Amino acid sequence: MNTALAQLRAKTDRDLVVLIRRELQRSKAEAAEGRWIHAVDAIKRAEAWLKLTDLTSAEQARVERSIASAREAIEIPEAACA
Repeated sequence: MNTALAQLRAKTDRDLVVLIRRELQRSKAEAAEGRWIHAVDAIKRAEAWLKLTDLTSAEQARVERSIASAREAIEIPEAACA
């Protein structure tokens, strides 16, 4: 039973990572269209889902780098604020 539970947890974590990556892609797409609030919301969802995972430290660091990259990609350009 414990093995089955561990396998289910591992699959859930893998599925969450897929959802996180999709949400980060969505964030970049929203930013490209100038929909900054939607872009930020997508990143927040990705961060929330990351908290639910039980990833190794290396996997977690990789996902956190992806989140940081998405954050950098959605920085609002000065021209949009003028």
